[in-house]
Amino acid sequence: MDQLSNFFGAMPSWVGVVLLVVFILSGRLFRDAWKLQGARWKLRCWVFGLLALSSFLLLVFGVFDFGWASR
Repeated sequence: MDQLSNFFGAMPSWVGVVLLVVFILSGRLFRDAWKLQGARWKLRCWVFGLLALSSFLLLVFGVFDFGWASR
């Protein structure tokens, strides 16, 4: 449990880049699923929407370690 709290306490800066890419891709896939409304579109919208929401919340409320920038 301590490792999990330490990870969310100060995430490395590269995790922010990964979260940003996940946020952009899942938002785009959500939009495409909503627009096309193919088979199981509601389920796909929920999955992509929750991915976008969780990555956005981690980007906004997460603490990132930019220790490399002060060198």
